[in-house]
Amino acid sequence: MNGSGFEWVVSPNVIAQGLEDYGQRALVAIQAVGNYWGQFIQNDARERVDSEHLWETRTGAAQGGLFFAVDGLGFEPLVGEVTPKAKAEMSDVGIESGDANTLIITLGHTVFYGKFLELSNGGRHAVIMSTLEKNLPMLERMVQDVFKG
Repeated sequence: MNGSGFEWVVSPNVIAQGLEDYGQRALVAIQAVGNYWGQFIQNDARERVDSEHLWETRTGAAQGGLFFAVDGLGFEPLVGEVTPKAKAEMSDVGIESGDANTLIITLGHTVFYGKFLELSNGGRHAVIMSTLEKNLPMLERMVQDVFKG
């Protein structure tokens, strides 16, 4: 005990290491949530193309080419699978990259005409934004659950 009457029960170094370990586990959990949600919205978008008849599917490349990507927080990027037909028609696909402090979840098209599908007819048949908006509350709940612990 020092002259102030205060005594550490647990060393500050032990507390600092515990906080660092918790932070790393939290980042891993957030990245796992991003991966789960990304796969979920990819599947949802593909299903909505059929169930809501958002556009006429001729080759299946646009629907099968809807993909998700998760990048950031210092982890390897994760990218959803596209169908073989979509791979055959792939255009240059850019994925937004996160950094050590940012996780970015992307839902996008692999086909060159994906932008047309999203913007034609005043966006009435867009699947990307409507899928994101529909499923954002789920993502919010999942992230909150990580920290309820």
